[in-house]
Parts: sequence; structure tokens; C-alpha cells
Amino acid sequence: MRWLILGVLSGVCALGCGESADDAGMAPIGGGPGGPSVDGGTLPADAEPVEPDAEPAPITPADVVARHADMFEAVRAHHDDPRLCVDGEWQLHFGDAGMYGPSFDLLYWRQTNDESYRARAIAALDHNREVVKAAAADPAGALDQVEVLSMALLSLIEAGLYLPDASGYRQAADGLLESLDFLALAFSDYLEITQGEFAANTYGPTALSAFLAIVHLEHALAYPEHAFEHHRDRGVEVLGNIHSRVWSDEMGCYRFRPNDDRYMLYPNITMMLAYARAYQITDDPLHLMRFEETYAGIQVLKDADGDHYHSPYSAESSGAVDEDYSTLSSQNYLLMALVVAYQVTGDQRFLRETDTILTWIETHLLVEGRLMHHWVNHRVANETDAFPYCLGCNLQTLYILLMVETMMMDEAGSE
Repeated sequence: MRWLILGVLSGVCALGCGESADDAGMAPIGGGPGGPSVDGGTLPADAEPVEPDAEPAPITPADVVARHADMFEAVRAHHDDPRLCVDGEWQLHFGDAGMYGPSFDLLYWRQTNDESYRARAIAALDHNREVVKAAAADPAGALDQVEVLSMALLSLIEAGLYLPDASGYRQAADGLLESLDFLALAFSDYLEITQGEFAANTYGPTALSAFLAIVHLEHALAYPEHAFEHHRDRGVEVLGNIHSRVWSDEMGCYRFRPNDDRYMLYPNITMMLAYARAYQITDDPLHLMRFEETYAGIQVLKDADGDHYHSPYSAESSGAVDEDYSTLSSQNYLLMALVVAYQVTGDQRFLRETDTILTWIETHLLVEGRLMHHWVNHRVANETDAFPYCLGCNLQTLYILLMVETMMMDEAGSE
């Protein structure tokens, strides 16, 4: 099913897709001292009582796809501009487009058979392969560009999910991953490094270490015929070492770094994504339990409106005057964790939260086909801010929406 068709469906979604009575322009059912009322009158004494904690209506991936079809098309069309990807190198981003550009393009190609997206993906992957091969010779020196390097590496691994033959990309990835593993073992799998200042200070050592686990787990998914057990076990081992180092029983979540008592989103949402993948691969309930514990721990960062999470990591540098500062990037990584968790558990909570956060992104960050970098001081980022826009984050949101559409197609195919 195509997004343009679903755009029509989104227009008739209204109350049937979970929109409130207020949103649909209807008078809400009231509840005064005499109990719930309709048209100002009190319900009869023998009427069925309204359960305040009743389960919300079920939601499906098709609902989520339909509701956000307009956003998908607007952002996709804007980022089709050929000036944004030149000779396989994406522009205007902080490293993440190297991963989410080709992954989005390949998944969109798989779903639409549009060869132009495959061609753009191959150009980006070929560029990333050269970056990774150069870094493999000197991984310690390459850490100065850890955000670019890590995304390029992950793109080569994820290519195995979509291409019939990605062996050339896997071989390049394996060369660097072997070197990075050797380096990580020297740090006991906790990458508290000083190189790559942007990534080290923005995402923090816990998130960077979680990325190492994610790379191994994604490798096991994408290339199961190549050392599956090694990558599965190595990913799980890294997760265990991180947990021993920075899990806080008192805080109920992972620390940004050892002895850091701030509640931070990035270390926890990256660990959630890693645990969701680990549970998907191993079926070990320990990983799902730790996912749930971490998810509970980040609720302290949820906005009072319940539709997005605060992102304290760059609030001060962006001039935030209150706690309601949120970045597109951090919402995206949480969304990825929630989407994978729904995929492997079918738990409605995760899909409902996905839809809620996507709605906040669409209503607060979408400006003329671009999703802006953050929300700060009760406004969307604009050109007066140091970082108003990140192309890579936009591609990541598109990729997340395609992940949901893939689940929709899988569910339709199983019926």
C-alpha cells in the first residue's frame, strides 16, 4: 500500500483512529458532581459506569501509517532534491545521514521498486565503504570522527537486510568491527574515550558503548550465515558489561557516564534499542525485562503533556530557559526502540507511544517539508539557532515510518 493512498485514509481517520472528541470538533462527554453526562443531563442511576482506566482502543501499524502519511510525503519530497546527496555523500548533517540515507532508500526501493532510490543508496554505500576501509587501518585515529564512522559502519551492516548480495559491504564492515572490538576490549567494553568530542559529549560513553552492542546484534540479523553466534554473543556480552558499569538502582536507569546522576535520554534509549534487538535474536526474557526497566526509568523525562520526552543533553547550549527542550534525534532513537519492541512483542503500549511521539513531531517540528532540529523555549528551531536543522534526522524519521509500514504489510500478509 502506498503512502499517497494512505494520505486519503488519514483524512477519514478522525475518531475511528483515536482522535479525541475535542480534536474532531465535537463536544466532549462531561463529568460533573452528578457523574458523567450527555448533553448536560445526568446518566440514569442504573447506567453502566464509565471505567476511568479502561483500555484505549486498539491501534495497528496501518493506523500509524495513515495518520502520518502527509508528513512522510512532505519530508520525502523535500529530501529528493539531488543537491542534498552529491556523489554518494549526504549534506547538512552530523554523521547520521550516512546510515539513514541508504537504509531509507533501500527499504523504500524494496517497497516501491523505484530504482532511483536503489541507485542513490548504492552510491552512498560505496562512499561509506571507502570511509570504513580507511578507518580500519587506524581505528584509534579515526575516533576523532566517531559519529561519521559509526553511522557509515552500521549502514554497511544494514545493507545485508535489503540487498541480495551485500558481501562486499560486509567484508569492509568486518574489517573495521574487528579492530573496534580489539579497542573496546581494552576499555572493558565501556568506551569512555576523549576522541570524537562531539559524539562523546553529546551522546556520552554509555550510548557509544551501546552502539557497539547494536552493531554486533544488527550483524547477526543482517548476515546470519556469517558468524551469527559470535555476533549474537558479543552483543549480549557488551550489554552485560555496560549494565554492570553504569546501571543505577537508585535512578532506575543508565547513567550518562559513571558517577553522573543526571537523568539523560540518549544512554537509555540506545540501551533500549539494543535490548529490543537482543530479545529479538535470543528470545531471552532478561533483555525484555531490562528494556521495560529502562523504559520505566525514562518516564521522569516525559513532558507533562505526555507526547514527547525532554532532551537535556544540549538544552543549555541551545539556550533553553526551561526543561521543555526536545530534539528530533532523541525522539527518533526512542521511536526506533519502541518500534522494534512492538515488532517482537506485539505490545500495544509501544505502538501507541510511537504514534503519540510521531504526532508531536509532526505538529511541532514540521516546517515546509523539513523536520527542524529541536523544540526550545516554546517554539520550533529556526535560522537564529546554531543548529536549526539536521538532514540525517529527517531521513531517520522517514526510515522509522517505513519500518512501521513494513510491519503493516507483514500483518496484512499473515491474515
